[in-house]
Amino acid sequence: MDTALMLLARRAGHRIVTDLTACADAAAALAAAHRDTPCAARTLGQQALPTTFGLVAATWCTGLDRARTGLDRVLDALPVSYGGAAGTLAAVHPHGPAVADALAARLGLAPQGVPWHTERSRVGELAGALGVAAGACAKPAGDVVLLSATELGEVSESAPGDSSSMPHKRNPAAAVTARGAAKRAPGLVATLLAGAEQEFQRAAGAWHAEWETLVALLRVTAGAAARLRVSLEGLQVHPGAMGRNLALAAGAQGSGTGHATDLVDTVLAGRPG
Repeated sequence: MDTALMLLARRAGHRIVTDLTACADAAAALAAAHRDTPCAARTLGQQALPTTFGLVAATWCTGLDRARTGLDRVLDALPVSYGGAAGTLAAVHPHGPAVADALAARLGLAPQGVPWHTERSRVGELAGALGVAAGACAKPAGDVVLLSATELGEVSESAPGDSSSMPHKRNPAAAVTARGAAKRAPGLVATLLAGAEQEFQRAAGAWHAEWETLVALLRVTAGAAARLRVSLEGLQVHPGAMGRNLALAAGAQGSGTGHATDLVDTVLAGRPG
């Protein structure tokens, strides 16, 4: 069961990594295109100081890149699970470790070291990496939802969702669904971490609680990354609206976005891969 779960996680996880990479690339393209586009930075829901939309997108890119590299690293370390009924490898003594390593190589999984029936740190690391990835998707998705509001109108999706009863609406459907998927991740991560305490050599209940939970976490994280990709790859930026909104508090904000532009260049120059 553990080996099958690791194979499933690796296969699904690499698809998530692909979408995270595409999301980060889309954010990087937005950052490069709008490195000099002034807009309002907002803190505590209020206009603060001027920034550039390029820096906003560069921040998205940074989080997505970190989540992608972290998840990729965890996926590469997912191990085979081979230990027999009680984790002693007794049935294949004295060749147990060699058989386990050969099985890992055959399946393309990492060697296990010693059997890990009730040592669940690998599952915890995977859960954490998936939770971080979901959170990295939730950040730009939430910003897109807010910046698409009628009163701001600073961005819009290329294929917005219509309303069945209000034809004037252009809902940021991809960002909304990415955000909805990502919000399910923390509870699933918590369940997997709570199951790390597993008694003796085979747990009663805690092990079984992982199965559907990990599958669900893979599913919602994959959904968040895939939907965010749709949102960012088609995101339309409206500099006119950004300038209009920025002018609302121009006297109190001061001016100058040179440092923001420099930060965009730093982020883009330092991207992994």
